[in-house]
Amino acid sequence: MHHIDIHVRDVAATRILIDAVAAEIGYRCRDGADDEFAGYEPVSGGRPRFGLLADREAGGTMRLAFSVTGRDAVDRAGALLRAAGAVAIEGPMENPEYGDDYYAVFFEDGDGNRFEILAD
Repeated sequence: MHHIDIHVRDVAATRILIDAVAAEIGYRCRDGADDEFAGYEPVSGGRPRFGLLADREAGGTMRLAFSVTGRDAVDRAGALLRAAGAVAIEGPMENPEYGDDYYAVFFEDGDGNRFEILAD
């Protein structure tokens, strides 16, 4: 995969949540970082990259999952999200409906786009 664009109405608001967990999921903001676009890349460089793209008509239909190493990383991400003001957050918790030993935290941006951080 090369990249993913996530359409959001408010780049700055979604960026607060993504920036809070970027290091934990192995990403960093690489360019843009304004009201129209913020681009992220793996800390190690390369791909896949993803971007937050301003779209005043965004409908919040996307789900993007990041895997991290171990449950402790998921727990840290959950704490970071709460500290960043995430309100639509579930977990960290086990999710047996998705598989044995599936441990994750879920959160949404202001547009209803859903993000997930799960233990690998």
